[in-house]
Order: sequence, then structure tokens, then C-alpha cells
Amino acid sequence: MYFRPVRNDIEAVITEANYIKSYQPRYNSIVKDDRSNLYIIFGNNPDTKVNIVHATDILNLNLDDFKKQVFGPYTSGTVAQTLYKQMRNIFGFCLHPFNSTGRACFNFHIGHCPGACTGEISPVKYHRHLGRLKKFLSGQFTLLDKSLHIEIRSAIRKQHFEKAQQVKTQIDGLHYVLSTRNSSLLLKLSDATDALQYQIVKKIGHPLLKKPPYRIECYDLAHLQGSNYVGSMTVYINGSPSNKDYRHFNVNFPDRSDPIAMKQIIERRLAHREWGRPDLIVLDGGIPQLSIVSPIIPGNIPVIALAKKRETIYFFDKDRKVVTVSLPLEDPVLNLLRSLRDEAHRFANSFHKKQRGKSLIS
Repeated sequence: MYFRPVRNDIEAVITEANYIKSYQPRYNSIVKDDRSNLYIIFGNNPDTKVNIVHATDILNLNLDDFKKQVFGPYTSGTVAQTLYKQMRNIFGFCLHPFNSTGRACFNFHIGHCPGACTGEISPVKYHRHLGRLKKFLSGQFTLLDKSLHIEIRSAIRKQHFEKAQQVKTQIDGLHYVLSTRNSSLLLKLSDATDALQYQIVKKIGHPLLKKPPYRIECYDLAHLQGSNYVGSMTVYINGSPSNKDYRHFNVNFPDRSDPIAMKQIIERRLAHREWGRPDLIVLDGGIPQLSIVSPIIPGNIPVIALAKKRETIYFFDKDRKVVTVSLPLEDPVLNLLRSLRDEAHRFANSFHKKQRGKSLIS
């Protein structure tokens, strides 16, 4: 058995994807369910575009060189999107390279395009630039870092200081991503495969949770000594965040305690049938939240509470007795629920700060 230590989850996900691509392991579940996987694709020359593509669509692209243009597989949209954004933020790439109108793309306007759309860089230099992105996705971090340092020394010798500053920014961005241990939730979310969905059913043991939960909703609250009281709802679809389904709530008077406020926002959520039906509801809190919220939840929807102190899961059994489940901190099921809860906490806090800012201005 061979172990390769890596610095963080970004490097781990890239390394895993490249091993799967190279060795095509027979018993790997990612390869077995290749239809649902995502890949980052570099289009054919000369107008090379960088896109995220489903496995089923790759054959329709008629790529010139599969090995040099296809990177993956990635097990969720979150993984692929995170890598896509990291490449854009560190190196930049053009969304509409060498278009006939010379119109600047969106990335150019936000400073993340070298100018292939406006003609500020030649096709030869742009494709050399894309080589950095490919090295990044190939996990060739040492080689990439070395080539960037060679380039910055060359730019300084030629007194191209603006160019040197651009390369230095890329080096700093690369070093930051590779040195940040908690750069994302990629490893936690990449575990959210079909097998993990079944593990949720098995390990939690909720009497109403008979099949893998496709849509999981989590609720959290935020306030400052009772002012600007707000709530949030975050949604995971098949183990991955569904940002378009996130919702904010303003908590109305007189409900100013966490359990009562939680009940209020869930009552308002359940009035929106067009939002879809949750297969599992997760409350940020403990037995008080669970006791007050459970009576208003439809009888066929399982609800659990996840307490922060010891990451303990609570729910009611068929006899309305409290069941306590404590999973190991490294358990993938707990990691998934924690990431959902932490996302709800982040979303609630961001809305609270926004509302607090409006109150201060008024």
C-alpha cells in the first residue's frame, strides 16, 4: 500500500483526480458512476475556453488531445467550481478569447483575464499562459512554482517591472492556496457520494429516514443581543450545496428566543411549497430547538438537531423519546452535517451584518 502525504484538501482532490485519470481503478466508485462526474475542459485551439463539463458531454466536444485538455473527475459541482475559481483568482483566463468583436470578457473587467479577448496578448503567449493552469490541475506545483520564479527573474532583468509584479501576484496566490490547510470543504463534500447518502440513513437511525435524503435543509439564527434577529436556510442537494435554494428570514417580534425564532422561520418556510419538500431537516441547536420545532414539522419529514458543543445529534423516536447519536469527529456523515450547519451559520451571520449595517445607517 502506498501513501502520499499532501499539504491540504486542494492538493488532495487534485492528486486523487489525477490518479483516477491515470490508473482507472476498477473498483473505484467515482469511475463506476462516471456519468455524474464533472471535468474541467480546455477547448481546442485557437479560441481555447475553460469550462466545467459533465462526463456525458465530453465526447461531443471532439477534443484534439484528451490527456492534455481534460482534467478530473471531480465528484461534485462544489469541487469543480472551487478549482475553477482558484485558477481564475491566481492566474486568470479569458471567457471569450480572440473573439471577432474584441469585446472584453467579464474576467477582464474584474482583473482576472490576461487580455486574450481584447488582443493584449498573442495566441502563442496565451496558450503558454494556459499551461500554468494545466500544471496546477495536474498537481505539478513544484514545477509550476519553479517556472514562475524563472519568469519573474527574467522580467526583472529586462526591467519589465509591471510584468514581474503580475507574476509575483500569481506566486503569492499559489503559495497561499497550497499553504492554507483549511482552504475549503472539498474533502468533506467530495465524500458526499451515493454510498455516503446511504450511510446517513444507517448511522443516524432516524425512524422516518428510510432512504437517502436527496434534499437536506439546515436552519440557523444570528443576532446581537436580540437586535437584527435573522435566520437562514441552507440546502444541500445530493450532498452538495445548492446556493440558489438558500433563503434568509427576518425574525419578527415578539419571538426573540432561539427555539421560538427557529419555529417561526420554519413555519414560514413550510408555507412555501414551491420550494420543494425536504427529505431531512437539520436544526442548529439541541433539545430545546428540537422540542419546539418538531410539532410543526409534517409527520413524514425527519428532523434532527446538531449541537455544536460536542457535535451531538438529537432526534425523537416513535415514542417521542429523545435519541442521542455521537459519531466520531472524522466520520464522513458528521462532516457532511457539520459543513451544512457551518454553511447555515455563515449565511445567517452575513445577513445579520448586512441588516445591522442598515440599522446603523438609518
